Amino acid sequence: MSFASRDNINLDVLDAIDAAFEPSATTAFTADTPVGTVVGGPIKSVDMRQSRDFTTGNPATFADGRPKNEVVVRLDTEDGEKAVYIKTWGRDRNVLSAAVGAAGLSKVSEALRPGNVLTVRFNGKKDATTERGESYSYRDYEYKIEPAPSASAAATPSWGKAN
Repeated sequence: MSFASRDNINLDVLDAIDAAFEPSATTAFTADTPVGTVVGGPIKSVDMRQSRDFTTGNPATFADGRPKNEVVVRLDTEDGEKAVYIKTWGRDRNVLSAAVGAAGLSKVSEALRPGNVLTVRFNGKKDATTERGESYSYRDYEYKIEPAPSASAAATPSWGKAN
């Protein structure tokens, strides 16, 4: 798409261009990450993309052809910028949804806003069985979300009371 004038600007395209040229962040968790590792920090940015099949490298899909998407959350950590990849299906979806509720929020889009703090703990690889009796392994994570203080909350400090 070309832009013939300043009045004909597609901001989604410009955002996609910015994302394509953004330096990549180091992944927070690798195949060698020790059990119990915790990574956290303020959220810098969030993106959603189609995940990849680790065996083939092709875009991952469900049996019916729908894409398997993942949320990519970039965190500002003590060790620099780190990327956390959260599946939008299965256990990751359920655990993230529970963390959103535990933070007192009702939407994932509220929880994953830049400025909020996301902390992720890797609990190791676990084995499970599907309802059809098929065995599989998965990487188990816990999520904790801390909303950034709002401007009004920051302007009105909560003071402790003397006894």
